[in-house]
Amino acid sequence: MFIESDQDLRYVRDALQSGPSFWIPVISDPFKHYTQNTISFVYIYSITEDTDYIIPIRHIDCININIERLKELSSPHSIFVLSKKRFQNTYVKPCYDADLFAWWHTGRMLQLDETNTPAHDMWGKWWYNETNTNDWLPITRHLERCRAMRDVFMYMYNKYPVTEEFQNYERHMLDNCHAIETNGLRVDDVVLQEHFNQQSSRGFLYTEYNPYTSTGRPSNKFGGINFAALNKDDGGRAMITSRFNRGMLIECDFDAFHIRLIANLIGYTLPDESVHTYFGRQYFGKTELTDAEYEQSKQMTFHLLYGGIDAEFEKIPFFGKTKRYIADLWRQFRKDGFILTPVFKRPITRDMITDPNAGKLFNYLLQSYETEHNMGVINEVNTLLTGYNSKLILYTYDSFLIDFDITDGKQLITEIKHTISAGNFPVKIKAGVNYHKMQDMTNRVS
Repeated sequence: MFIESDQDLRYVRDALQSGPSFWIPVISDPFKHYTQNTISFVYIYSITEDTDYIIPIRHIDCININIERLKELSSPHSIFVLSKKRFQNTYVKPCYDADLFAWWHTGRMLQLDETNTPAHDMWGKWWYNETNTNDWLPITRHLERCRAMRDVFMYMYNKYPVTEEFQNYERHMLDNCHAIETNGLRVDDVVLQEHFNQQSSRGFLYTEYNPYTSTGRPSNKFGGINFAALNKDDGGRAMITSRFNRGMLIECDFDAFHIRLIANLIGYTLPDESVHTYFGRQYFGKTELTDAEYEQSKQMTFHLLYGGIDAEFEKIPFFGKTKRYIADLWRQFRKDGFILTPVFKRPITRDMITDPNAGKLFNYLLQSYETEHNMGVINEVNTLLTGYNSKLILYTYDSFLIDFDITDGKQLITEIKHTISAGNFPVKIKAGVNYHKMQDMTNRVS
């Protein structure tokens, strides 16, 4: 049914009361970031009634409904939305991300590559330079594709449950990513053009996190720029600047983050000092290390943790406990066919790891733990920044970038540092006029 009047809309409202539903919001322009986009139409499938609806918002084939009317649609039952983050500015009622539901159970997002119609393929080739092409691709072809995507989702829905653990993780991950993405990055257009041959949207770029990776660690790409791996040396990072007249960028980097996460996993207490100095004293059997020995200590530690712990280093308590933990984890995985992540208890199963072995399993767990820990940190930082102008604008594995308004006061930097470092995770603080020219200021923040 095509919903083109107030009377038609009541059919959708009634259907949503009968049971769970699956929604597909289709954006007008498939190449623009969702913060700079509009909704062309929303496809809704009532699972209980086995009935589907198209609610047109901007499509030329239909009599369109005011987008504000979507706020009238709610349900006491589960609503699953495809690409929920792209819909959160439009629809704020409780719902679940359909891709994350599939990923939670299988390690992969919904596999929708085969759902394109020939019309969609041709449209992409013919009109890739045009804007808002989804508004004028025939609505019947859209309906055909939506039904194919619905069938892919329904296979997952009928096979797997909605667990409390999934609900908790989904809420943290999607809300956190959405909050950072919508804050955007203020950029210098000259640097952007020089290094990436791109143009901004009124001085801003927008990132898009992909949480559906094999380990759960989000990637972050949009418009051909990999924001999770910006080159530190070529000057490209200088494109990111502050949006405030009296502003600067503040970066908070975890110190030896993975080592401290491992210490939590194995129940080992590390000292407050540099872990590389701590381990170096044990490697070299001396109290004071030279600069060369300190660097060698860092290299040895990372080799042991990611390349395997040699027998001669097992006598060092941290590494001995780590090696036993990895062996026990592998034994449990082989016995049960899965392990659970430390914070949100997400299952990591045999089907989620290609050619699993003890080292790869440990790496999957560690990256998952890293991400889950950081979701809690992002929640706390965003809560702290409520009421301030400063914004969290970028998260990359072990660091957090804040666009800081100086009028918020230096005390806020101290509070941010304490929030991120809570739980024995020391951080280093850098500040600068852009993301390339950052100077260490750790000792100036108590």
